[in-house]
Amino acid sequence: MCKFKIGDKVYFTPYSTDAYIVKYGKIAKFEQSLDPERKYAVIYCDDGRSVIEYHIFPEDLYCTEQEVKEVLKQRFRFEVDEVKKNIHTLEDLLKFLYNNDVSVDEDDDDSVWEERVAVRELAREICGIELGE
Repeated sequence: MCKFKIGDKVYFTPYSTDAYIVKYGKIAKFEQSLDPERKYAVIYCDDGRSVIEYHIFPEDLYCTEQEVKEVLKQRFRFEVDEVKKNIHTLEDLLKFLYNNDVSVDEDDDDSVWEERVAVRELAREICGIELGE
């Protein structure tokens, strides 16, 4: 991780979303957080329509987009493994599917991809069934 300063271009994922989104912008300043021992970076992102301000702790900032993508990939894998950790049998898998909606809603981007990937992997591991992508 780099040591960042005002004016640096940085990459990050916003705290306000569960999605795996990479944003970038420039550090405008550092401000004191509610914790007296920590500061956060104030980052301005210009998306072409407006400028959005984000407050991100320095440990969550990266020098390259690839670094953020690698962290997001690790987070996604952790979430998939969390879903899978209590599903060991076909009965467990069927109960999980009965109690959880893992369908894709094309009109609403509310699909839980971690659960979908976990179910796909478990179907292959437990039943030898390939569900596709």
